[in-house]
Amino acid sequence: MAQTSRLTKLLKEPLVHFLAGALLVFGFFWATGSNRDPADYAISIDETDIARLQARWVQNFRRNPTQAELDGLIEQEITEEIYYREALRLGLEYNDPVVRRRLATKMRFLNNADSGSNPPTDAELQKWMDAHPEKYAAAATYDFEQIYLGQGDQLTAERINNIRHDLNAGRADAQTVGKPLSLPGRVRNGSVPGITRQFGEQFSSALTGLETGLWSGPVSSGFGVHLVKISTVVPGKSPSLNDVRQAVLNDWRANKIALQEKEALNSYRSQYDIRIAGQE
Repeated sequence: MAQTSRLTKLLKEPLVHFLAGALLVFGFFWATGSNRDPADYAISIDETDIARLQARWVQNFRRNPTQAELDGLIEQEITEEIYYREALRLGLEYNDPVVRRRLATKMRFLNNADSGSNPPTDAELQKWMDAHPEKYAAAATYDFEQIYLGQGDQLTAERINNIRHDLNAGRADAQTVGKPLSLPGRVRNGSVPGITRQFGEQFSSALTGLETGLWSGPVSSGFGVHLVKISTVVPGKSPSLNDVRQAVLNDWRANKIALQEKEALNSYRSQYDIRIAGQE
């Protein structure tokens, strides 16, 4: 009991309070300050930074910032830098999927930064174009008529054949055979992409195998079954490089970036010991 009383009295001494506070301060600086890199705590806003902040402001507001606005931008830059560095010290970047994806995206950007520094020659673009002719050839165009017969499950193959034969023999009128449909019955100079948008890919793909001058079918679309009579086909042609230069250049660059990214990733990956549970 006496020992407890002496301890209580000791804890009330001002000297003990002072020593305890000093130990706390020492402990803080020992834990946070002994390994500090002075440069890591130096923040410098140079002329380049200020010019960048001004340019961003002008891009957003179409005018130069006032001095007060510029001071606010600088203060915001300093605040963000402080929070950024303190977040790194606390390891907040770890196990954060948003930060992880952002950094991965930035690494991809850095790896591909020089992809546009050496523009391709015409010979390189022509070589790429020749290797992928289907991407740049002008699509065929069609003049045709179509008759909508209805849904496929409502029609028998025999009825469709009879209608087609009657039309080709002149025993039936195309104006009265079909059912109403909110699509044109006659198409002039229709491109494959345009026909696809209206009738669907299945319909436009079937046109390549149809004979001209006769009613053919059945041809299916997203609406049902049609009979089609093609009157004119203008085959697609291979364009010159100048006709499709921008499209070829875009594809060439995309391919180069993909190859560079794959090469960089393989280089990075070779340095890692990767183990996956269940895969030995």
